[in-house]
Amino acid sequence: MNGLNSVNKEHWRSSVGSLLSIVIDYVVNNLASFSNDNMESLKILPYHIKNRILRKFTTSSYFWKNIDMKQVLSAIVNDNTYHVNLTSIAIDNEILNILTNSKNIQKLYLSRNGNNFITSTGLINLFKHTNSLCLLLLAHCDQMNDDVLEVLANYCPNLMGLDIGGCVNITDMGMDKLSKLRNLTWLTLSSTQISDGGIQSIVTGPSGAKIKELRIEDCKNVTEQGLRAVADNCPKVEILMFHKCSTINSSNIMFQEQPFKNLKHVTWTFTW
Repeated sequence: MNGLNSVNKEHWRSSVGSLLSIVIDYVVNNLASFSNDNMESLKILPYHIKNRILRKFTTSSYFWKNIDMKQVLSAIVNDNTYHVNLTSIAIDNEILNILTNSKNIQKLYLSRNGNNFITSTGLINLFKHTNSLCLLLLAHCDQMNDDVLEVLANYCPNLMGLDIGGCVNITDMGMDKLSKLRNLTWLTLSSTQISDGGIQSIVTGPSGAKIKELRIEDCKNVTEQGLRAVADNCPKVEILMFHKCSTINSSNIMFQEQPFKNLKHVTWTFTW
């Protein structure tokens, strides 16, 4: 009987959310009640409460349909905000500027398949304030260009992961700027203008020996020469995706010479 009671207690505990979770849900679902006059009540909350609200608040437009979303963001983004996911939001420069309220952002997800209203100037201003940034997702953004990458490389030395796939204005010049970074372990450059020269710059830089994942699909200017550079300089690579590139004779490098000893996942295009 005691054992049964113990099981029932554990089931009850697991089925009821914590008081904090209940309060967070209530606040987020009733943000409309925080009028302009009451916004101070959000600003004075402890940072860990603000961050919990931020995570839930940014998941869906349902939570900001009757409120000033930017006003709420301004109230809850704080200097101890480490992780921001805005993939559900159409982003503009004003929102980017709000993010500068936190100097310690480590993970930043901004990808929205191009449905945003940001400019390269807004991105440059943001990245000058994100010195702790380790992970950035900003795919399919035509405002992400080589000039922005230069600022990213200069101000975000701890960057480990970067997804700029589909950013069509990225060229080898941007790769040359990124090549100074020392901690890159995964990189998505798919559907950009980079060529063998850009690949060479990245993999022969200080991060080359640390890269574990590289995605360069649909980079029409990458050939066997670029693939050879990866093979020669990235001994830890585990995931390599380069289909729709101009690597006609890639099988010679992939199988006959077997340079990728740690490879776990690979995609490429056969032509015959």
